[in-house]
This record gives sequence, C-alpha cells and structure tokens, in this order.
Amino acid sequence: MNNQHTLRIFDEDLNSLRQEILALSNHVSEQLHLALTALVENDAVLAEQVITSDFIADTLQAKINTHTTRTLARQQAMADDLRAILAASRIAIHLERIGDYAKNTAKRSRHLSQPISAELAEQFQWMGKRIQSMLAQVTESYIHHNAPLANVAWADDAELDRVYVNLFQHLLRTMSQEIRNIADGTQLLFIAKGLERAGDHVTDIAEEVYLMITGLPLQGPRPKVSEHS
Repeated sequence: MNNQHTLRIFDEDLNSLRQEILALSNHVSEQLHLALTALVENDAVLAEQVITSDFIADTLQAKINTHTTRTLARQQAMADDLRAILAASRIAIHLERIGDYAKNTAKRSRHLSQPISAELAEQFQWMGKRIQSMLAQVTESYIHHNAPLANVAWADDAELDRVYVNLFQHLLRTMSQEIRNIADGTQLLFIAKGLERAGDHVTDIAEEVYLMITGLPLQGPRPKVSEHS
C-alpha cells in the first residue's frame, strides 16, 4: 500500500511538471508573438507590456526548478523517470531564454526611429511563426512522449536558418547604402539574431525530449547556413 501511495505521488509530480512546462512554453510563445507584433506595428505600449511580463517566465522557471529538486529529493527515480525529471529542469532553462529573446525584441523595437518596411515585417513574422510552430511541436512531443515529432521540430531549424541569413544579408546591404539606416539596421540585426538563437533553443529542447523518451541522442548535425555565404 505504501509503495502504491509513493508511486501515485510520483506520477502526480511528473504530471505537474509536464503541466508547468506546458504553461511556460505557452507563455513564451505568446510573448514572442506579441513582441513581433509590437515590432511590425510600431506599438511601444505593447512592447512595454511584453517587457514587464517577462517576470512571469522567470517565476515559472523557478517553480519548475523547485519542483524538480523536491521530486528528486523524495523519490528514488530510475532510468526513464529520472530522465523525465532532469529533462524538465533543462527544458525550463531553454524556454526562459526564449522568453528573454522576446523581451529583447520588444526592448529594441522601442529604439527604432521609424516603422519597418512591409518586406522586413513579413520576414520577421515568418521567423516568429516558424519558431512558434517548432515550439508547439516540441512541446506536444514532450507532453505525449512522441519522439518522431521532436525530430521534426529539430529538423525544421534548417529553414529558419536560411531565412535568417537572407534577412541578415538584406539588412547589411540596406545599412551600407545609407548612413541613416545604420542605427535602425543595427537594432534589427540584433532582433534577427535573437530570433535565430530562439530557434536554436527550440532545437535544444527537441534534443532533450528525444533523449528523455528514447535514451538516445538525435543523430546527425543539422546543416547550418553561414551568415557570410
């Protein structure tokens, strides 16, 4: 009876961790969407809302860290269960960093001297939507223990890299044409780089999820596209 009680509590702990990861993932995804909306719509008020809401991601990550530590301390987890506990802690770190990139996007958008062009807006929005899609896939793979779906999210990063490189090169050309474009262009380069790094964190989560489920690493490096190619 005591053993059954212990197993029930352990299952409840693991389920709570999954729900906390889901909440953090949904939050940073929404923050990223709002930050890019603030960028393309030149909305300083919305940008400020994103910045001030960043504490929520920090709070959720701290909650997950406390929960994983407590679960490890009171349970003798083995193999699959131990991987699940440790994965939750590591995944939370990556999610919090994605939230930081959303906050930084909002901060930098406030320093632009004018609204961005429709062409740039389309590319930034595409990157944001791709990251959100990848994040939704990898979160679903985590919740439902779907290793192939984690692999899909991991592989999708290559296209994100290609769009980032095209955007990077476009911004450099624009900055070289007129001095007045340099200040805004610099802010936009940092935003683009932040989005590219956010995508990398999603693929890091995919690797964590795949390892958690299978006990094996994802095989083969994703092709990276050089910014100077």
